[in-house]
Amino acid sequence: MLYLGLKYLHVIAAIFLFGFGMGSYLYLIAASRTGNPQVIAHVARMVVGFDTWITTPAGFIQIITGAMLVSVAGLPMNTTWVLTALLIFLCVGLLWLPVLKLQARMQAMAEQAATGGQGLGDEFRRAYNAWFWMGVCGFSGMFVIVLIMVTKMTPLQWFELLI
Repeated sequence: MLYLGLKYLHVIAAIFLFGFGMGSYLYLIAASRTGNPQVIAHVARMVVGFDTWITTPAGFIQIITGAMLVSVAGLPMNTTWVLTALLIFLCVGLLWLPVLKLQARMQAMAEQAATGGQGLGDEFRRAYNAWFWMGVCGFSGMFVIVLIMVTKMTPLQWFELLI
């Protein structure tokens, strides 16, 4: 029963991590495409809040429940698929802090532009582009992690199956 409870929490945390993360990402992309600093500032404020108070804790719950699941299942931590998923999760996590900082910076720049009645400059576009591509990398990693969790196989093992 402990294993099933942990697995449930792990899956729910993954849903929150993906759902809120992807939702925030897509909303900020859509807002940024308007070019309207007021819209961008408003959406960025919500995105920063959601990512700080929902997505980030879901990531920590993922780590905790994942470690507990491995322990309860009696798997060694160096099991290939576990280690691979953990390594990718660490890489995605290392992108997360810069993403949060860029979102907050984009919010501040948009608020400043809205207050001053001016447009968004090159600095905003550079921050947006960096944020956008970090998001592409991060979500690509998350898709691979989910596939690893479901199949309990590494990407190399998937490739070997196809050959």
